[in-house]
Amino acid sequence: MAGITGLDMLLAILVPMGTAPLCFVAGKRIGRVGNGLLAAAALAISTGLLAFSWGTVSTGRRLIENYGVWIGLFKLDVIFMQDYLSLAISVLISGISMLAAIYSIAYMGHEHNQEMYFSALLMFVAGMIGVVLSANLILFYLFWELMLIPSYFLIAYWGTGRPRIVGFKYFMFTHAGAACLIFGILLTYSVTGTFNLIDLPQKLSEVAAGTLRVIMTLMFIGFAVKFAVFPLHTWLPDAHAEAPTPISVLLSGVMIKTGAYAIIRMTLTLFPSELVKVAYALSVLAVAAMLWGGLMAFAQTDIKRMLAYSSVSQVGYILFGIMSLTTLGLSGGLFNVITHGVAKSLLFMSAGAIIYSTGIRDITKLGGLAEKMPITAIATLCGGLSIAGTPPFGGFASEWMIFAGGFKAGYTILAALAIAATIVTAGYYLRMVKLVFFGECPETLTNTKEAPLSMLLPMSILTFLTVAFGIFAFAPLQIVYPAAEAVAKIIAGA
Repeated sequence: MAGITGLDMLLAILVPMGTAPLCFVAGKRIGRVGNGLLAAAALAISTGLLAFSWGTVSTGRRLIENYGVWIGLFKLDVIFMQDYLSLAISVLISGISMLAAIYSIAYMGHEHNQEMYFSALLMFVAGMIGVVLSANLILFYLFWELMLIPSYFLIAYWGTGRPRIVGFKYFMFTHAGAACLIFGILLTYSVTGTFNLIDLPQKLSEVAAGTLRVIMTLMFIGFAVKFAVFPLHTWLPDAHAEAPTPISVLLSGVMIKTGAYAIIRMTLTLFPSELVKVAYALSVLAVAAMLWGGLMAFAQTDIKRMLAYSSVSQVGYILFGIMSLTTLGLSGGLFNVITHGVAKSLLFMSAGAIIYSTGIRDITKLGGLAEKMPITAIATLCGGLSIAGTPPFGGFASEWMIFAGGFKAGYTILAALAIAATIVTAGYYLRMVKLVFFGECPETLTNTKEAPLSMLLPMSILTFLTVAFGIFAFAPLQIVYPAAEAVAKIIAGA
């Protein structure tokens, strides 16, 4: 297979971006189902275009395409790049987003302005794909901001509870992070004379250590806010819990993973000598996030808020693997990006199915739903066991590699605490399953039925993937391990 070209990388972004105004203009004519299918079709095309790059990337080559654009007297190099590091995450983003669009057909059925909803969803996804494929820092930043604006409207105008306040908090936190990021990017240009990500490693090697430290700190803060790294995570529980469920899927399943991608792509590969100095401190924060997020999840009765705090905990696992700076730990962290993205998307969809069918979010007011919603029950159990790192699910393999990487890096006590955190994770997920699906069914829920097919189909696909990534872990590892190996070599040479 020859793989895709740079034009196809551009198309993977332009197809959803171009379909967004089409949904807006034709939305009222084609209706709710038409909007959903049109959005899903656009994202399916993007997924196919990105997945076909495996034919080239698997040979060890990077796909790079540069489109020079003149803006006045200034030339912006519109550079896109696909390699082992970006491949899995870009396909994860477009694939999960496609399923979220299908899921939205029924779930958002009673909501207002659905044509605007699907338009904003497509622009949100285009921003995420652009972030992962960009090889120019200014282009990267433009897509970084493109993620923020439509996601704010999706939370603020279709969310629950106090959506305007929650959306504003989300916007201010992530925009403050973006402000740090742009300062870091501009400072990088001032000392190197380029925004080209491919040329930067060599040019930054000639820059003074103090300047590198400042740039790395600014960029890391920008990425850490988006990744919801403890203690910069406080926007996450509200935003993920109160966003409409399909958007919760995207926020937790894929958007925060762009922060993990950026930390690896930028801070690890551009500033390895400086990052090594703070890796242990960041590993301590990662373990604190695992335990604190897990304990907070245990204390929740709102099903979506519990899942949101669980994401805070799981960010800690990914960060711990990355900061081990070993090939094994980095592989586990990248693999966990995939397994967590699939499992957490599944869990938010399952929670949405429960809310859709019962109208209840409080898990203490539910019970006995396994008999009435068997597919949702199986999906929830599989997703929860995968997040808890239980074999044969995908989360087991990724978390085992993270812990092994921690021990190999010499973080013995931290790795032991990380393993202990999995007990907490299993505890709150099994508690949720017991309360929601077993025991006595309240009389008010005796007529509860399973969610519609357009919601069950994405859930079934994700359930299959949680098992497949555990049994056939070698398949995704063929992508993430070479990426981890390349990054580890850069760190070793620092």
